[in-house]
Amino acid sequence: MTVLRTLLTASAALVLAATAAFAAPAASLLKGLKLPVPSGLPSLFAANAVGQISLNGQLGGTPEGLLTKLRASLSSQGYSERTVNTVSGPWGLNVVFDPPAGTSVDGTPAGKTAVLVLQATALGPGKLNLNVRYEAL
Repeated sequence: MTVLRTLLTASAALVLAATAAFAAPAASLLKGLKLPVPSGLPSLFAANAVGQISLNGQLGGTPEGLLTKLRASLSSQGYSERTVNTVSGPWGLNVVFDPPAGTSVDGTPAGKTAVLVLQATALGPGKLNLNVRYEAL
């Protein structure tokens, strides 16, 4: 019985270590995103985001145009839109994507799933502020 318990404990530890090894830091995943923006967005501290990091910056365009580009870009990278969370209008947009299958974000609390959240706010005609981060649901 002791040998079996030792084997089961060692196996469980190995599975947990292997699972943790496949989790990628939020900063690395954000940096690897191919977003439809003219230049990369700088990193920004985000208290409620997984990894406490987000990408944030200003760009030209309209919320509707940006949403179309985000959908095309992220779906081609394996992200799936949670359409129930999508809202947009002249004021900006909010859209949530599930990461590609097999992607796990380091720092996601146990029992939660990390999703990619993109929010844009219209700052003026043809000018938006875009924030991109992972959040745990």
